[in-house]
Parts: sequence; structure tokens; C-alpha cells
Amino acid sequence: MVGGLLLAAAFAGAMATGPVMAEDKITIGVAMPFQGNGWQKGFLAAAQWAAAELNAKGKKVELSVVDAAGDPQTQIQQINNLTLQGVDFIILEPLSDTALNGAIDNAVNAGIPVLTTALGSVTNSKAVDLQFDYDELGEKYVSYIAERTGGKGNALNIRGLAGNAAEQAIQDAYVKALTKYPDIKIVAEVYGDWNQSVAQQRVSAILPTLPDVNIIFSQGVAAFGAAQAFMSAGRDVPLQIYGFDGVDANLLLELNAKSGYQSVAINTDPGIGSVAVNVAVAKLSGIDVPMKMISPIPTITLEDLKTTYKGMADSDIAWVKYDYDWTLANVIHAK
Repeated sequence: MVGGLLLAAAFAGAMATGPVMAEDKITIGVAMPFQGNGWQKGFLAAAQWAAAELNAKGKKVELSVVDAAGDPQTQIQQINNLTLQGVDFIILEPLSDTALNGAIDNAVNAGIPVLTTALGSVTNSKAVDLQFDYDELGEKYVSYIAERTGGKGNALNIRGLAGNAAEQAIQDAYVKALTKYPDIKIVAEVYGDWNQSVAQQRVSAILPTLPDVNIIFSQGVAAFGAAQAFMSAGRDVPLQIYGFDGVDANLLLELNAKSGYQSVAINTDPGIGSVAVNVAVAKLSGIDVPMKMISPIPTITLEDLKTTYKGMADSDIAWVKYDYDWTLANVIHAK
């Protein structure tokens, strides 16, 4: 009990006080879940870009980045440590929708706002929430596939990371959108863990057992791995929508050049990292920030890949740069 009292006192001692002044340094904790895939690298790059843009305009923004390596318990400790360090704001990609609630309480009670984003929401209502509209993602994704196939076909469904709230939300959105197209049949399903290599291995393992497949559904990051599995088996790559990773983009360009293969890239945008930093600075500047906000889901066309994103390395990822003023007008809807 003494330890609990000491910890509570420590959190209380980290109490923040009101909006920061223009000349004050702003320290934003960025609690990342892991950095093992391109999407997360893009999220961090977008956050760093936004901080640099704000600094160029006279702000003093510093990011304190931690990586939980996929472990919710580590993430809890990291949030508590950021609170004790007295950061001004915490951006959190939550590895659990419930396990982090106590750490979020500690931060908020110490006067440190917490924004949950990207990986899904939490059940703690004290957290500001910046997410994607997964129904919009599902509608865009499935509508494109349906238009290209006439609403018919056998589909392989590659899911993301089992048990993750965002993964389930994306899956639910696909299923909802597919109700309009009963002749698109999902004939098999695997988990790709949001990892190209895992997706390739698991698709390769079930490929010999599958009927003809002319559609692949995935959650973006698996597209390259799925295509490699089909090509290694001597089969044509089915119609699928690609993610924003450089390997996805370059494969789509290669397939297009060789055979006229057509598709687009649609995915949740790592650029949400820039939106999150802008929201943090807005809230710390005294702007009324909604508790629930939505970040855009862009479509990147082949023409975009040949022009705007020309020359991407396989290790790169495409993301949209959202600046502070755009965020105020289009996400926060500041008056």
C-alpha cells in the first residue's frame, strides 16, 4: 500500500498546468506498439515531419519515442514512465483496448492528455481518440474489387494481427461491404500478422488446397507476400489492392509494366502520425479538440505511383503529409 501511495504521489507531482505558451517547449510522448513493419516506420516518419514543420514555424516540439516491441505490459510501463517524466502529451498506439486503462488514468490524472490512434481505441473514455473510418475503408476497398470483377469471384482473405481491435474493425468493415456482393465468395482465410513474410509463408502453405482464386483481400501489408506466394507457385497474381509499402508499390508497377495488370493502393494512412502531432499541439495550445476524430483514407493510383511517389525504394512507404492548418480545418474542425 505504501508503494501505491508513493506512486500516486509521483504521478500527482507530474501534474501539468494549462495551455502551453508559444515560447514553451512541447514534449510529446509517442508510445509505439512496435516498429517492425513499414507502416509503423511511416507513422513515425510522419510524426517527425509534422514536428519539424511546426518547429520551422516557431513552435518548439520535441518527440519522446518509445517502442513496446508488441508487449502490452511493456507499453503500460512506458506510459507510466512518460507520465513520471512529465511529458506534455502522450500519443498512444494501444496494444490492448483494456489493459492500458490504468496507465491512461495515471497520465490524465496528472494533467497529461492521452490520444489513442492507429491500432484502435481503448475503453477508457478519458482518452482523446483519433481513428480511421473503417467502414469507409471497407466500402472503398470492396467497391473497387466488385467493379473490376463484376461482383463475382473466389477470394482468399488475409487478415492482420489476431486479437487486435483495429484488425477486427477492418475485417468487420470488409464483411459489411461484402453483403452487397453475395457472388464474391471467401474460400479460405489466413492470418498474415501484418507482415509480408508471414503472409507469404501462410498463403504458400494453403495454396495447393485452394480452388481457383481470382481475388485476394488483405489489410494492405500482406499484398506483396501474397503475390510472391502465387508467383512462386507458378500462378498468376489475382486481383488485389496493394498497401503503401515500397515493395507493394514497386510490385504493382512491375506487374503493370509486364502485363498491363491494373490495381490501386488503398490503406490506412501512416500519415495519421502527422495528424496526431498536430492534434497534440492544438490541444496544448488551448484549442477545443473533440474527443473523437477521423483521419482520411486515401487511394493511391498507378499514375500517382508513377509521378508523386516515383522512385520509392522497397524499404520506403507512401504517406500523406497533413500540416497543422489542414488538421485544424479538416480533422479538428476548429472554429
